[in-house]
Amino acid sequence: MQYVLDTSAILSGRIFAGKLYTTPEVAKEIKPGGHSWRLMEFLMSRGMEIKEPSKKAVDIVKKTAMKTGDIASLSPADIEALALAYELNATLLTDDYSMQNVAKELNIKYESVIEEGIKEKFYWIFRCKSCGKFFKEFYEICPVCGGKLKRVRKD
Repeated sequence: MQYVLDTSAILSGRIFAGKLYTTPEVAKEIKPGGHSWRLMEFLMSRGMEIKEPSKKAVDIVKKTAMKTGDIASLSPADIEALALAYELNATLLTDDYSMQNVAKELNIKYESVIEEGIKEKFYWIFRCKSCGKFFKEFYEICPVCGGKLKRVRKD
C-alpha cells in the first residue's frame, strides 16, 4: 500500500506501514531541529521518499479545489500532497478537512490520522461580511465594497 503524508500525519508521531511519500512543500513546513524534525527524520530512515508531483496533477487539484470552494483553505503543501496522492493513486494521510473534501471530489482514498474524517462532501461559496454579496471564487477582499469574505456552505 502507498501513502502520501501531509504535515499533520508526520507530526502525529505514528508509525505507518507501506510505502511512504511526502512532498518538498510538506518537508519545508517542518523546520530543522526539534521534535518535529526528528519525527520526519525517523520516517525518512524507514524509507519515506520526498517526491514532487507533476504540474498537471497540481493543476487538476487546483481546478477541483476551486470547484469545491476549498482553494482558499489549502496551502501549497496541501495542494502538492493532494496532487502526489492523485498521481500515485495512493492513500492520503491527513486530518485536514479541506484536503479530505478535495480528495473525496477527486476520488483519492484518504484516511484520518488522529481526528475523525469528513462524513460528506461539501461545496463552498464566499460571502462578503460587509455587503452580503456572494461569490463563487475567493478574493482577498470583496470586489464590490472592499470587505472581508467568509467561506459559507453552498446549499
